Amino acid sequence: MTEPDADRLRRDFLGRLDAAMTDLPYGVATEIHDGIEEELGGLDAEATADRIAQLGDPGTIAREAMAEVPVSTLIAAAPSDRSALTTQKAPLLETRGYAIAAALVFAFGGFIVPVVGWFVGAVLVSSSALWRRWEKIVAIALPFGVAALIAVVIWIARLVTSSAVPAGEQEHNPLIPSALDIWHSSILLIFVLIPVIGGWLLWRLRRR
Repeated sequence: MTEPDADRLRRDFLGRLDAAMTDLPYGVATEIHDGIEEELGGLDAEATADRIAQLGDPGTIAREAMAEVPVSTLIAAAPSDRSALTTQKAPLLETRGYAIAAALVFAFGGFIVPVVGWFVGAVLVSSSALWRRWEKIVAIALPFGVAALIAVVIWIARLVTSSAVPAGEQEHNPLIPSALDIWHSSILLIFVLIPVIGGWLLWRLRRR
């Protein structure tokens, strides 16, 4: 096969893929289309045919993508004219700009307005359509889960250490963390983890 054959194969596959994804939200369909188009763009005709065979039927790709989209997103993003898939403007919740802003507020909002800033960021992240559900759960729950785990470990170490120290010496023993030490350590860990997770969310947006 010649190079024009590769272009024809790409156009044919992407055309069938677009037709199969008419029921998907604009942002999801565009992400899949652009990702596959970029992947096939640098291949010759033979490699293009092999990769298309590996990708499988466009209808299967569309059904698998549909299974990962929340029902609320499908209802909110349902266009009145499905034929306008490639020309309609993406809803705000499906734009990269909204997702980037959400990740930044999530990462640093708590430093500007303690607690409230992080809560607003978490709401923005959870409402964006560009992250998968498991990514949102990990981002929001991980800081508190890790902090709670560290607090439990420190508390157990405190109990073990205090049981080996006479009662009169426990209060002034620097090896035994106090409840206040455990609380401060957990809060500090959360403030360190949240910006890291915000960066992870931005990294997950690549090619979306």
